[in-house]
Amino acid sequence: MNTASTDYYELGNLILLSKCACLAARNRLESRGAHTREDYPKRDDVNFLKHSIVTLKDDKLELSYKDVIVTKFSLDGRKPQ
Repeated sequence: MNTASTDYYELGNLILLSKCACLAARNRLESRGAHTREDYPKRDDVNFLKHSIVTLKDDKLELSYKDVIVTKFSLDGRKPQ
C-alpha cells in the first residue's frame, strides 16, 4: 500500500470538497446554522429552505438546489438563541 499516493488523492478530494462548500456558501444569501454572513444576518426560509447540490461536469462545478421536505418538525420552533 502506497500511503503517499493515498494521501495525495485524499488531499485532492478535500480541496475539491472545500471548493464545493465555498461555492454553495457564496450563493446562499442568508445566515443558517454555522454558516453566518455579516451582509445577510438572518435566515431566509422562503428562498433558501433547500439543499445545495454541487456537481462536477466537464471539470467545472455546477450548483443546483433541491427543496427540503419538512415532515416531523415544524420550522416555527426554530429561533436564534
